[in-house]
Amino acid sequence: MKVQNILVAVDFSPASRYAVDLGVALARTFRATLTLLHVLDDTSAIGYAFPTQRDVIEKRRYDQALRLLSQLLGPEDQDDLNLQIRIRKGNVENEIRSSINDEQASMVIMGTHHYGVAQRLVVGSVTRDLLRKLPVPAITISNDGHSMKFSRILFATDLSEASHAAFVSVLEIARQLESELIVFHSIEPVPVRYGVLLPGIDTKEGRQRLIEEVQARLKALEEEGSRAGIAVRTKLTEGPAAEALLAAAEGSTAQLIIMTVPHRGILERAILGSTAERVIQDAKVPVLSLPEGVKMQSDESMKLQKAVEGNALGQIPLPTGEGGPRQRVE
Repeated sequence: MKVQNILVAVDFSPASRYAVDLGVALARTFRATLTLLHVLDDTSAIGYAFPTQRDVIEKRRYDQALRLLSQLLGPEDQDDLNLQIRIRKGNVENEIRSSINDEQASMVIMGTHHYGVAQRLVVGSVTRDLLRKLPVPAITISNDGHSMKFSRILFATDLSEASHAAFVSVLEIARQLESELIVFHSIEPVPVRYGVLLPGIDTKEGRQRLIEEVQARLKALEEEGSRAGIAVRTKLTEGPAAEALLAAAEGSTAQLIIMTVPHRGILERAILGSTAERVIQDAKVPVLSLPEGVKMQSDESMKLQKAVEGNALGQIPLPTGEGGPRQRVE
């Protein structure tokens, strides 16, 4: 994947206005086309009530959306960017997904919203559903996400194979944004997988062995970054993953959080992972979600991929029970 066309979904909320600003900044960095998309809700109900005015009403809404989209960019942005404005009508989620295909977008940026205490664990349904299904990386940005420069990136890894594969893409992103990279992992108070306690770590000695082996994996990532010419440092904590990640982002003054979003089975697709949903909802900086299997590609990243494949990182097993299968920390 090369970042050639950045699609920004605009609903004219404050968050989506910040998304446009971020899209402008990234379009310049990656020398990519910038596509602003607004989806008009279907007006069939209005058409039934006022059938003779339907066309007039729809044209008025289209013209207003076009004017507002144009006003989001200054004259200098419109002059030096390869800019496209798209207005579609229909279901928001369906139209965004169709636009990704039609425009061959390689990245999507969407605004999200902070809700009150009773709702703060719930990501908007459109955003949540899109993040489960999008085939390309997606950046979510809230009303608090004002930073347009990313000198420090925090990458959350669960040390799985998928997350390790994404590390190559993260290195390429850090290279292009000229950013320092912090690789973060949190060991849960009771590490489990699919509700089953990981074997071999229910003792003090077993947990200490787990910590040491996780530290070894993180050290291997530091070395990979060094070989790639990227400044990488790692941070290991213990505690619930979402809370620990949000605290680490604030404590390190990271300006971008990157996470992988795994493909899920039929029974799991009904929900976005609780950690990812909490982070996307509550983060005060933009969050980049990388779909499992998506990779950045450039001459440099292809070299990085070859360097990463077959390294010793994947040979360091997490602790297991005696004779039990190897499992990863999630």
